[in-house]
Amino acid sequence: MGVLVLTGPPCSGKSSAGRILTQLHSPEPAIYVSVDALFDQLLPNSDRGPRDRMLAYEAAHALARAIFDHGHIPILECTYARRDQRASLANAFDDAALHLVEFVITAEQALPRFRSRDQETDLDEQSLRAKVESFPYTPDALRLDPSTPGDHARQIQAWLNADPSAIDRDRWVANGLAWVQ
Repeated sequence: MGVLVLTGPPCSGKSSAGRILTQLHSPEPAIYVSVDALFDQLLPNSDRGPRDRMLAYEAAHALARAIFDHGHIPILECTYARRDQRASLANAFDDAALHLVEFVITAEQALPRFRSRDQETDLDEQSLRAKVESFPYTPDALRLDPSTPGDHARQIQAWLNADPSAIDRDRWVANGLAWVQ
């Protein structure tokens, strides 16, 4: 199957769906890797700048590569808005299919979710709105509108069962955003 990548703006439902999806996935075992959770473990006192963010992405990709090499399906979850983040993943899996699921959300839908979170974040409402409104979607992905995590997981599983085509990784990487100085 390859690698499953759950991407989209913050507060779009990626994490919740990813955790449920690992329980639904069969017949091959799948292991969920959250880049943000790994980031928090590796760099708990980070300023969350581009350098530290890339370290977290690269660590997640190395972990996912080991999972893949041991015969499991990695389910990677994070925003993947930046070109460098996307390129790092494409390079880590240059010999495997990348299947991309993009979670779509508007700022008006994301803000209430953001306000109800109790986890630490470097986002505020203004930066969340900017990230949601500038997210670089790609035509090669399965796109999911807001729904329940269980519905998202079932939609993804049905899509995977239909043996979808892998993304055009060069187009996906090129469509990513550059870091803002």
